[in-house]
Amino acid sequence: MEINGIQNAISVKLHQALGIDYKKYIDEVPQGFKTPAFLIQFLSLEHISQIGKRWKVTTLFNVQYFPKNGLSEASNMTLKVQQALKEITLLNGTLMLGTGASSEVVDGIGHNFIHFNFFLQEIDEKTFMGSLEQYINKQRVIPNGSN
Repeated sequence: MEINGIQNAISVKLHQALGIDYKKYIDEVPQGFKTPAFLIQFLSLEHISQIGKRWKVTTLFNVQYFPKNGLSEASNMTLKVQQALKEITLLNGTLMLGTGASSEVVDGIGHNFIHFNFFLQEIDEKTFMGSLEQYINKQRVIPNGSN
């Protein structure tokens, strides 16, 4: 799982829920961008060790909304964003739930903070046998082959 996969899923979900009238940026907004627009930023990641070589990974994203028509538009959009991002689907079909969502409007920009959590499992690397040779009465026998 990669962080940009989650960011892309957020962008797709915003597009599905809110339409195509909004430009979506990931990580940073270019100079001279046009509003209305969204900025999807990864803020933090936390690993918590679990039993059985598992890790709970908690990520935090800030989905910012830059309104075209001021503070009330930004305020109204925060609820729409939270509703839209209750769940997202990654490109591989994995469903992720948005948790711990909170919003605030600062300097006319809507900030939507949402966690997306998942588990990772450590897998021990296994060494497989390269080949098998058998000897019967000092004669070499190769499985699935000729003597």
